[in-house]
Amino acid sequence: MKIAIMGGSLRKGSLNLRLLGHIARSIMALGPKVRIASGHELRIPLYDADAPPPHEAVALHNLLTDSQALVIVSPEYNAGIPAHLKNAVDWVSTMTPTPFRGLPVLLASASPGAFGGARAQMQWRATLANLGAIALPGGITVPLADRNLDADGVPLDPRTAAEVQKALAAFLDLTGKLAARP
Repeated sequence: MKIAIMGGSLRKGSLNLRLLGHIARSIMALGPKVRIASGHELRIPLYDADAPPPHEAVALHNLLTDSQALVIVSPEYNAGIPAHLKNAVDWVSTMTPTPFRGLPVLLASASPGAFGGARAQMQWRATLANLGAIALPGGITVPLADRNLDADGVPLDPRTAAEVQKALAAFLDLTGKLAARP
């Protein structure tokens, strides 16, 4: 099974990039192959319907088309979706075949705030539903992440650490069940 992971902020010290790394290592430890799109791969020119897709958007489309599932690790900017991630999804959504229809998606976020990025996840759910993706009902939120993630993105709080593993197990179970369908 191939799992794509997309996200993080464009900032080098990103809490979400740390969490992304932990999620990637946790998934790989369970067997699936993981491919990541973050940082410069998500620095895509603004969506323009009159322009051909830039090579970064085509590469992301190819990654998602070749994956059985997607994890989006998204910061929360002003209680919403970061522009660079939404822009990447907008570009890919215009290409055929659409990789989103029926694609299982796990949402994850880390924030120094008390909500752990949950407000951005609500907006992601609306966007993903419109694209035909299947967002896992739960998600991963890491509140107070500036104090609750170690340097490798591992949650220091035992309850949060357990919730991450529980969400990953449910996500991989759903992905396996959907992949087994004819």
